Amino acid sequence: MSEAEAGATKQPDPTEQFREMRDAYLAIWSKSLIETVNSESYAKASGAALNGLLAVAAPLKEPTEQMMLKMLQQLNMPTSADFAVLAGRFTNIELLLDNLDAKLDRIESLVTGSTSERQKTPSESASDGADVDRSNANSANAGVRAKAPRAARTTAQKKPIALRAGGTLKRTATVKPVRRNSRKGIR
Repeated sequence: MSEAEAGATKQPDPTEQFREMRDAYLAIWSKSLIETVNSESYAKASGAALNGLLAVAAPLKEPTEQMMLKMLQQLNMPTSADFAVLAGRFTNIELLLDNLDAKLDRIESLVTGSTSERQKTPSESASDGADVDRSNANSANAGVRAKAPRAARTTAQKKPIALRAGGTLKRTATVKPVRRNSRKGIR
């Protein structure tokens, strides 16, 4: 059979007419609603409705928050303020870890640099030392040893550390107050 014969023997689909009517109906409604929503009168009416809703909801906001806070405390569930405090602590921990990582990278580069100097042959190190001595003799600081890199100096200047009752270490310079739970007397 050819395509022309197959098309002629095909039965008409009644749902196709419904689909066409639905598409035409949706196109008309869509056009009219877009025109309505984009009008100035609609913007004024929706603004007035929202202002009325906010005027009614504003006095209820604070009592609702207080009631929710009490309920969460009774259920021993965290509040949004607790999550904000935790997020701040995690951010601080992340920054401290980044700082430690950078310091360790500097220390590693210093250590790998000093081990590569140790692996030189005695004749190479003697010639390198002579070059250093000549450059120091020409400078105003003749006879003074070069300072250690800044990263090596700053890592030696640690804050005093104290031991907690549980055996964990804490820095005495960064002591934070402990919040107590007044209901249970727990830290």
